[in-house]
Amino acid sequence: MGTKNIHDTFFKDAFTDKALAVDFLKNYLPPSIAEHVRLDTLTITKDTFIDKKWDDYYSDLLYMVTFADGRPGFVYFLFEHKSYHDHFLTLQMLRYILEIWELYRKQHKNTRSLPLIIPISIYHGQNNRSALRVAELVDLPSPNLDIYVPDFEISFYDFSPGSEQDIKGAITLKLILSCFRAKNLPESLHHLFEILTLLNKLDNSETGLKWMEVIFRYMLETMDINEHDLREMAQKALDPGKEDTIMTLADRLRKEGEEKGLEKGIVKGHNELFNRLLHKKFGDIRDPHIQKRLRNATPDQIDRWFDRILEAKSIEDVIKE
Repeated sequence: MGTKNIHDTFFKDAFTDKALAVDFLKNYLPPSIAEHVRLDTLTITKDTFIDKKWDDYYSDLLYMVTFADGRPGFVYFLFEHKSYHDHFLTLQMLRYILEIWELYRKQHKNTRSLPLIIPISIYHGQNNRSALRVAELVDLPSPNLDIYVPDFEISFYDFSPGSEQDIKGAITLKLILSCFRAKNLPESLHHLFEILTLLNKLDNSETGLKWMEVIFRYMLETMDINEHDLREMAQKALDPGKEDTIMTLADRLRKEGEEKGLEKGIVKGHNELFNRLLHKKFGDIRDPHIQKRLRNATPDQIDRWFDRILEAKSIEDVIKE
């Protein structure tokens, strides 16, 4: 699984859960803001606003909400999962806010006003950062010209290792945020112990077991945990019954990961052979459109194209659909 998919899946597994999203907003929105938001009305939408060229670095979720006075609005989560913080994050957020408003206008043809959007950014890179306002990014010739600068504030939450951001909320939220912080210190037994201690507090209900799997899958994919250290930490942090559950889960997930790795290796080798044959027959491929099609090809497409190489007179004959 690619880096983007690991973090994107984990973020969406967590924040598409309404109870967890509500818990986050209760604990992290300033009280002066939270008092205006009816969190019981939080409803997730299917819309995403991340452009393809950015989806290796960002994930997003949009929630509809009703404010205390009955007006509709949105809470927009932008999750930054690259190792370094984007200095121009605020411009990214501004772009997505405009796209949300444009979508709203299409869906409400007769509207004469726009709903309020609360923009929230969650960052868990290697170094602690903060979000700048647009006004801080614009090089003004004079303070008198600031009237031409759009300005808003992002609710920015930094869970990088050096951040002083407190980890708050119910057990599930604390687990998610602890994993955000721990992934940048993959060999940290201290963070492993903290996470296992929190896992010990989850019950063995269906919901609890689901979260154990979500958490542990992410830990195994992002942290450098050897089996000896895991067993030692598990004995210290977990009750006997919970230790058995966690170690059984860890063994199953490790086995699944090994099988997926083998399958991925076979697919990669198949693709490399296809590309070598393609290059040998047709030489260097310089057309950017064809390069893009080859990069984005599915395994099924590669299989079909493979069968055409010997008889094809041009690369276009190989990749035609």
